[in-house]
Amino acid sequence: MKKLFAVLLISSVLSAPLAAKAFDTISFGVDGGYPPFDVLAPNGEITGFDIDIANALCTQLQAKCVFVKQPFESMIAALNAGKFNAIIASLNITEERKKEVDFTDRYYRSAAQLVARKGSPLQPDAQSLKGKTVGVQTGSVHEAYAKKQWAGNGVKVRSYANQDNVYLDLMSGRIDASLQDNIQAGNSFIDTPRGKNFAFAGPVIRDESISSEVGIAVAKANPALRDALNEAIKAIRADGTYDAIQKKYFSFDIYGE
Repeated sequence: MKKLFAVLLISSVLSAPLAAKAFDTISFGVDGGYPPFDVLAPNGEITGFDIDIANALCTQLQAKCVFVKQPFESMIAALNAGKFNAIIASLNITEERKKEVDFTDRYYRSAAQLVARKGSPLQPDAQSLKGKTVGVQTGSVHEAYAKKQWAGNGVKVRSYANQDNVYLDLMSGRIDASLQDNIQAGNSFIDTPRGKNFAFAGPVIRDESISSEVGIAVAKANPALRDALNEAIKAIRADGTYDAIQKKYFSFDIYGE
């Protein structure tokens, strides 16, 4: 009987949620230039939706959160070099990226859309954009898409270190349009005073290479952290923490069906 009890005990431990694994500290690579998801304040503090979600996950896992600012284009390389444990930087889940890292389940959904001056006839296709310049963030799925679909067809694609620099050149007229996540564009640009003269140009881009799923990236050698974060995402969705955080930033549900 004692032997049977021991077997059952071991079985129950092995089948327990992986989120029960202890993590003293979880370090996240963040961008700091992609409001409202992450924003670098003048005092050096990084805030935003991604940061709040990461803190909630750490609380769920009883771990300390540490944030490491990293240029977006080198995020995955830095993760695989061990600079931090995970990336929470509005990183779209794509087949190409999955070759290099593992992803958690999504923590929100987004879509890619072009932004241009109000009244612009521009559409997100090579024929419409021929002779024009489109700004994108370096290392993003939007950059990859624009270069593949448009750059060889008479469209100039200009890359920037962060999204705010894209908007600055759009406002100054140095570029004709920008391609990015439409939630980010609406919240941090179009719906703000500086973006009052701009609007979405054309429909959402429907293409498998621009995934609408956004997840947290972890190294392939760290499946325990991936699984623990997945359990924590489920937990904050279930207990209302996720909804409370998103309501701070958005007037609609960004998690999606």
